[in-house]
Amino acid sequence: MNSSSKVNLAVAMDWMSTITLFILIPVGSFGCLFNIIIFTSKQLKKNSCAFYFLCTSLLELCILCFGGISRLATEHFGSTLISQNRMYCKIRSYLMTAIGTIAVYFVLLAAIDRCMATSIHVRYRAFSQIKIAHRIAIVTIIIGIVISIHSFIFFEPQLGCIPQPGVYALFYSIYLVVCTSILPDSLILMFSLWTFQNIRRARLRNAANQTINILHQQRMQKTESQLVKMMLTLALFSILIDLTKVSCYTYYFMTTNIPKSSYQQTVDVFIFQFGNVFLYLNYSKSFYIYTLASNLFRKVFSEIIQNFYHKLLRLLPRNNIHPITIIQ
Repeated sequence: MNSSSKVNLAVAMDWMSTITLFILIPVGSFGCLFNIIIFTSKQLKKNSCAFYFLCTSLLELCILCFGGISRLATEHFGSTLISQNRMYCKIRSYLMTAIGTIAVYFVLLAAIDRCMATSIHVRYRAFSQIKIAHRIAIVTIIIGIVISIHSFIFFEPQLGCIPQPGVYALFYSIYLVVCTSILPDSLILMFSLWTFQNIRRARLRNAANQTINILHQQRMQKTESQLVKMMLTLALFSILIDLTKVSCYTYYFMTTNIPKSSYQQTVDVFIFQFGNVFLYLNYSKSFYIYTLASNLFRKVFSEIIQNFYHKLLRLLPRNNIHPITIIQ
């Protein structure tokens, strides 16, 4: 029974690796590139929430390209750098940990920004400014770089570049659960609910007082409200995917040093690979979630595609005009 199950698990792992590396990574990378183009467009480039989304997309692209290509080389092209080169293992682990941590907190910053932007208090709304977002982003990146340094010190290439078994494996599991999952996800959920309440209060005030500032009301109903919708949808999917991913990784790292049968080792590797699917899914989803959730995002994306198409059409006749004249 175990032999048959091991074969089935091996087939499933091969499919998961194929899906992750050959589908999610290119699809996610193109999505991140489109995000970068859209969030740097004239409609959104001066918006603080869009800036946080832009930073998140840049970080996600780094993870998909660097992490994905290195794993692709290991699992499908026989590269042994991760398992044999100690320095490469440490650098890769550090970058993946640091970039992943920073990306999670940029989603949190987007949630906080939308909460402040929808507040009825002017002083809180003042927090939602692009200049402030730039400063907060720099501080967040520095903190993420510093608090992730432990992964450079304690990751080793044994068994495929994982945390050192024992105390550090426990610490790293706690770090994943608390610092990159429970803490940011709880805060994202809290600020998302707070944003809902702010929107509800604003609607009640609008109904009670029809003389409310019309310009502010229109702004809330257009760009700001669309960004709120994008943030809330992204937050929901991020929490669900992140909890699944962290659960898989935590189990694998916590049980690495425990003696196991050959079948149980196969099961554990399957769980780890399942976590990898959700890792890359988490960094591949944003463009498609934004597209489904927001009319504004679809509109800006459509305008960019149309502008590119029209520019392409204007260039093509110029390239063909001289050959046609010569033939005549």
